[in-house]
Amino acid sequence: MDQDHEATLARLAALAGIAPDYRDTMGQRHALTPAARAGLLRALGYQPDQPGATRDALAALEEEPWLEVLASIAVLPPAGRGGAVALVLPDPAPADVLRWRITQEDGAPREAGVSLDGLPRLRAPRYGRQRLTVPLPADLPPGYHRLEIACGAVAATTILVQPPATAWRPDWLEAGERAWGIGAAPFALWSRRSWGIGDYADLAALAQRAEGWGARLVGINPLHAPMPGEAADPNPYRPSSRRFFNPLHLDLAGLGIAAPAADAFPPASAGVDYRAVYRRKHIALAAAFYAARWDAAGFAAFRRDGGEALERFALFNALADHFAPRRWRDWPTALAHPAAPGIEEFRRAYATPIAYHAWLQWLAERQLGEAARAGAGLYCDLALGVDPDGADVWDDPAQFLPGARIGAPPDPFSEAGQDWGLPPPDPRALRAAGYAPVIAALRANLRHATALRIDHVMGLDRLYVIPAGADAREGAYLRYPLDDLLGILTLESHRARCLLVGEDLGTVPEGLRERLRGAGILSTRLLLFERWPSGLFRRPGTYPRESLAAFATHDLPTFRGWWEGRGLAPAAAAVRAEERALLLAALADRGLAPEGIDAASTGDPTALAALLRAVHEFLARGPSALVLAALGDLLVETAQLNDPAGAGAGNWRHRYRLPVEDVATDAVARSVIAGIVAARDASPDGDV
Repeated sequence: MDQDHEATLARLAALAGIAPDYRDTMGQRHALTPAARAGLLRALGYQPDQPGATRDALAALEEEPWLEVLASIAVLPPAGRGGAVALVLPDPAPADVLRWRITQEDGAPREAGVSLDGLPRLRAPRYGRQRLTVPLPADLPPGYHRLEIACGAVAATTILVQPPATAWRPDWLEAGERAWGIGAAPFALWSRRSWGIGDYADLAALAQRAEGWGARLVGINPLHAPMPGEAADPNPYRPSSRRFFNPLHLDLAGLGIAAPAADAFPPASAGVDYRAVYRRKHIALAAAFYAARWDAAGFAAFRRDGGEALERFALFNALADHFAPRRWRDWPTALAHPAAPGIEEFRRAYATPIAYHAWLQWLAERQLGEAARAGAGLYCDLALGVDPDGADVWDDPAQFLPGARIGAPPDPFSEAGQDWGLPPPDPRALRAAGYAPVIAALRANLRHATALRIDHVMGLDRLYVIPAGADAREGAYLRYPLDDLLGILTLESHRARCLLVGEDLGTVPEGLRERLRGAGILSTRLLLFERWPSGLFRRPGTYPRESLAAFATHDLPTFRGWWEGRGLAPAAAAVRAEERALLLAALADRGLAPEGIDAASTGDPTALAALLRAVHEFLARGPSALVLAALGDLLVETAQLNDPAGAGAGNWRHRYRLPVEDVATDAVARSVIAGIVAARDASPDGDV
C-alpha cells in the first residue's frame, strides 16, 4: 500500500469515528489493525481497497461540516453552562446581523438580533464558507425547543435539546440516604397460578413483598418484545424491539382465563419450556381476543396513542406469523420493509391478526403499569441492542450497519473476544434521524421504571464493532456522539422522574466513569470484580457513593455457585480456594466472618447461609447509594441465569426453587434481608 493511500485511509477512519487504539482491562494499549480498519470502513459504506473512491469519500467527509447551515438537531451543554450553535454561512456573509428566534417547548417565544462582528468564527476558503458560533440564552428550560436563524437570504431551523444539569435523582438519594433492592429475573418467577413462566402479576407480588421488607427497588432483566415464534431465542438482551413489551409475561388469570391442567407445564425445577408457554398462552389469548370481552374503547385509544410505531410493530409480528419460520430478509420483496408496495394490501387482508398483536401490547402495557405501582419500584433494564432479524431492524434497517456485529475485545475472561450478534447502530443515521430511535426506546423503558439500568453504558461513547466475515479478535471501536446521547438521556430521565444506573463493566474508556458521575448516573460495582491488583477484595468503603453495589450479575455465578466452584479444573479450583480465603479475610477485616468457617467449608447449608448474610452485610455497610441482592442468592441457588461462555441450552430458563408466595417464609432469605436492613440503617464504612 503506498504512503498516500495509507494516509488517506487513516484520515478517513479518523473522520468516520474509528478509534485508532484502545486500552484493555489490564491497561494494555492495542493499536487499530489495517484489517479491522478496512472492515469497519466497509461496514460504514466506504471502499478502502479503491484509492480513488477513498479519496472521494475523504473529500466528501471533509466538506460535509460546511454544507449544512444548521445541524438537524443540536444538543446543548447541561443547563446553566451556556449553550451555542454552529452556523455555516457564505464567506463573505450575506448580512452584518443575524436574527434568531427560539420557540420553547411550552410555546414561549424568545428572539434577538446579533451582530456578526465579534462572533467566534472559522473560515474555509476552499469552500467559500465560514462557521460562526452563535451564543444562546443560558437560562433555557430543559426540553426540546425550536430554533430559527436568519441572516440575509439564508435561513435555517433546528431542534434544540436543552438537557438539565444532571439526570433525575430521587429525594432519598439527594438527602444522603442509602437504599437497597432485590434483583430477580421475571421469567424465573412463578406462582401457583402462573403458566410456566413468570408473569406481570408475579412481578407485582414480588414488588409488594419487597416493599414490606423495606426494599425500594426490584431489579429485573429487560421486558422487551422477544423475537416472534415459539422457537425464538429467549435471551432478553436480544429482543425483536426495545420499544415494546413481552406478551409471554401476561398474567392470564388476571384476564379471567382459566389455568390449564396442573401438569400442562413441567415442574419449576425443569425450567421454562418456552415452546409450551408460547403455544398455550397464544392459544388462550387468541381465544380471548376473538371473544372480544374487553374494553374496546380503551384499546382503540391505546392504538391511536401508539400511532404508526405501534401499527408497524403489530404489522411485523403478523407478517412473521404468516411467513414463519422465514426471517424478514427472506420475505417477498413486496413485503420486505414498511414502505414496500405490498404492505397496504397485507394490512387490509390481515387487519385482525395485526389488531391481535397490538392488543397484546395494550395488555402488557397495562399489566406492567400495575406491577410498577404494586410496591417497591421497578429497576428496569434497557438492553444494548436488538436482533438483526427483529422488528426494529425491519422497521428501519438504514439505522444499522449491515453485516457488522457488536461485541467485546479479548480479555482475561474471554481470550477469543465476544461476538454478541447485535447490529451496531449507524451513528450518522442516528444523528440524521434526530436521535428519534433512541428517544423512543428510552421513553418506552422509562415509562414504568423507578430506576433504569443502561446495559453496556459504554455504548454511549463507543462500541466494539466486528466487521462482516471477521471474528471477535478482528474488531475495532467505533465512536458515538456521547455528549448528545448523554444530554438526551438525562433529559428523558427527568421527564420520567427515573434514576439512571450505568452498567460500566469490562473495557471502560478512560474518563467515562467520571463523565457519567458528573451527569448523575450511578456506576455499577460488583464484589467479584472489585479487587486490588494483588487480588485482595476491595472493601465496600472504597466503592463510590454514586454506585449500585452487588455480588454479581446474571452473567456470573450465584454466590453459592461461586463459593462451591463445582466442575472447575484442578488449577481453577485451587485459584477459587485462594479467592474464598481472600473473601473470608475481607469479611474478617470488617468483623463479619462467621465463626467456624474456612475456605474449605463448601456444601454446608449452615455455613452458606451465614456467609450469604455476611457478604450482603459487607456490601450494605458501604457508602453505595444502592445495594442489590439477587433473589437466587437469597434462595441459596447454584444456577447461573446465563452462561455467556456456554452453548446455553439452559440459559434464560431457570426458575426459582420457591414460588413468590413462599419467598417471605424462607429462613435464609429473611436472615439475609435482616442483615442488609441493619447495615443500611447504620453509618457507612469509611474508605478502607
